[in-house]
Amino acid sequence: MYPYRLRALTLHLSRGLVEDEDVVEGRMYRLLEARDIVESNVGIEVDSVRVTLPNIDTGRFPEVLEVIRRVKPEDVLVSMGNIGSSSSRLEEIVKEVVSSNLYVGVLLEEPTWDTARRISKLIHEIAEEDIGGATRLGVNVLGEPIYTPYYPLSYSPGDQLSLTASLTYPNYLRDAYQRGGVRGLSEAVEAAGLTALRSLSEAAKIVEATLGGVDLSVAPWVEESSLGLVETVAGVRMPKPGFAMGIRVVNEVLESTATRISPTVGFNEVQLPVAEDLKLKARVSEGEIRARDLARLSGVCLAGLDLVVVPADVEGVAGLILEVAAYSRAKRKPLGVRLIPLDGVQPGDVVSIPRFGDTPVIPI
Repeated sequence: MYPYRLRALTLHLSRGLVEDEDVVEGRMYRLLEARDIVESNVGIEVDSVRVTLPNIDTGRFPEVLEVIRRVKPEDVLVSMGNIGSSSSRLEEIVKEVVSSNLYVGVLLEEPTWDTARRISKLIHEIAEEDIGGATRLGVNVLGEPIYTPYYPLSYSPGDQLSLTASLTYPNYLRDAYQRGGVRGLSEAVEAAGLTALRSLSEAAKIVEATLGGVDLSVAPWVEESSLGLVETVAGVRMPKPGFAMGIRVVNEVLESTATRISPTVGFNEVQLPVAEDLKLKARVSEGEIRARDLARLSGVCLAGLDLVVVPADVEGVAGLILEVAAYSRAKRKPLGVRLIPLDGVQPGDVVSIPRFGDTPVIPI
């Protein structure tokens, strides 16, 4: 087995397929079969299999959602795509999706206080009803959909059936950097990316999909720590000055490697989701980091504000959405915001989030 894993094999459905319930169900089961074949033939573990729908017209949304509910196998994650923040049915649709244990992205079409407040209120209502539901909702603050295997911002262009992949490999990259510096890091990213590409080729034959590409983003999972990699490269602990340069060095390697191994897909940047990274949880528990500090890291990394638990504050959360939107527009790249605002908690408290475990509350 490899010293890293495939984080996801993600099947992006075409619009024509969504109309046929039997075909959608069949593709989902083929995707599960493809996972097993990849693990057997390539020898790499696959953490999850996912299916992303193209954006659905709001008038047809209830019908399509019901189809997905009926046919989705338990171990397949599904995103219903993206919905614009100006939709008159925004609240209704988003609540219905997350309560069905599915994912959805909201496109911030206008970076105004009114729009940000509307989204903030929606996030608050969902988190109050179900903490887990808030983890299945993301805000794309650029407002332009992104073709990526990463949830909850994943999007399917809808023109064809395609397959993308992502990796879980922070510790592998950290070890490579310690052995060989930036060159060792680059070689490790390329090696893992080529393995992911080979896995995609195997899986694409089974599901009869085109080869989308690999999103090389560095995303954590529990002991696999993105923060650990970045602190090693930066040579300082977060949030000391110089930490951001560590992110930038890693991102430069990801960007250059992405153009060499496959069609450029997704973000190809460092991710710092608090609830997914044990080392990052420990660092924010030390009390030196606020949500706005993480938001400002969006200037150098993807979703610098991801899976963060904060005290309920509609205005504060709206402001954080706009803060990240400013960096997104400066970079001209999609960034995500995924927040969990809760009543009755204070910075320093610890709350339990389904799938992600105990997570510290931090101030806005």
